[in-house]
Amino acid sequence: MEIIKESFFEVINNSIGVSPQESIIPVKRGYLASIDTFSRQRELEVYLVFNKKFLHFMCENFLGEENPSLEALEDMAKELANLVVGHAKVLAQNKNQNFTISTPQYLGVRVIKNYNHGLHFRLKGGGHCSIFVRNKD
Repeated sequence: MEIIKESFFEVINNSIGVSPQESIIPVKRGYLASIDTFSRQRELEVYLVFNKKFLHFMCENFLGEENPSLEALEDMAKELANLVVGHAKVLAQNKNQNFTISTPQYLGVRVIKNYNHGLHFRLKGGGHCSIFVRNKD
């Protein structure tokens, strides 16, 4: 989870020049994207859940879209899943840990349940995101 946390901070900061903050408030219902990781040791499902303000802020500051469509918000959710987990893969490789990743999926506005670990973040202005990890076993 530490590599995913590090990756999230770097991706957001490098993408829009804003440093997210850790939060104690989980986002369990929101725009849900998933991506799987595969290694010799284990398979994990990584879920990123965003509130609308978070995705809107990212679309505005990353894509320059002031009034993003629903499709743009959904695409941003998938893109962030890909960027965060993809960058985590690079960070892991630098520490001699290897895994592969699947193509990100957008699952809709849903509630996340049954997870093993969670990380929670916020942006100024009310944007919140949570990352949940579940063992595939």
